[in-house]
Amino acid sequence: MAAGWPVRLHLPMDAGWIFLCISAMMMAVGMDWSKINVTVGPCGRVRCEPGWRLDRQWSANLRDFDLWLVWAGRGRMQLRERAIELRPGVCLWARPGGLYLGEQDPTDRLGVTYIHFDLRDSRGRRIAERDLPAEMQEVDDLHLFDAVTRRVVEQMQAQPPATAAAANWLRALLMDWERAGRGGRAPPGGVTRRQYRQMAELMARIREQPAEVPAVAALARQAGYSVDHFTRLFKQVAGRGPEAFIIHARVVRAQQLLRETEWPVGAVAEALGYCDPYFFSRQFKQQTGLTPLAFRRGVGDDFPV
Repeated sequence: MAAGWPVRLHLPMDAGWIFLCISAMMMAVGMDWSKINVTVGPCGRVRCEPGWRLDRQWSANLRDFDLWLVWAGRGRMQLRERAIELRPGVCLWARPGGLYLGEQDPTDRLGVTYIHFDLRDSRGRRIAERDLPAEMQEVDDLHLFDAVTRRVVEQMQAQPPATAAAANWLRALLMDWERAGRGGRAPPGGVTRRQYRQMAELMARIREQPAEVPAVAALARQAGYSVDHFTRLFKQVAGRGPEAFIIHARVVRAQQLLRETEWPVGAVAEALGYCDPYFFSRQFKQQTGLTPLAFRRGVGDDFPV
């Protein structure tokens, strides 16, 4: 087990993968987005200069919506109702009439993607304030939001600007924002949003590298919990304990390797971290009802992901 396993390499996401994520975003939302026109205005991705501040004049001059995604640095922003900490993952939906007084930590300058945009109904009327979701959220998947907002900026900076494509990318993010605001991704009872994100990221890493997962005690220590508390949290979010989840992830990956490669069963077992191919075969059959060879011959269906 690699000591550096918790360090995650964030590679560029291909458009097909992002499209699948966006397809999921477009489901189960409250606003009727088929009747809402999205128009993208000035946008960019910047690292704020030393001494940067957002003053009252900016708020007073805001005539459209402005989506802010913080991807680096630290700061603070005073809204009309409360103050918020600015840190990676914080996303702001600024709107006319709001108050936005911002400053950054001079030792950790902010990195921000900003996208000015407008939302109009089929009669050309701006969407009313009462119909909008909350003006701030912490996104569950910063890397997805960062990738999609980058794509919006790239589309608008192309010559000529790909305005329709940019509007569709942005529409997907706004739909996901609204779904999250309506409880579409609320964590289970007794789990904070921070803990939910922590467990969700861990689940994703296990699925990505099921052969290299440390022992549960090491996972708990890295997450900052006792083994018992970590196991309870993980099960609340994943629906099964960490050991069962790891086995499940290995079997899912084994199915893919058996289906898509000609590796012998022993090579599949070794690639997934099993020292004993016979133990791998027994565990595979316990989970799927089939031996690896029977699965490869096409006797059964895929194990649910």
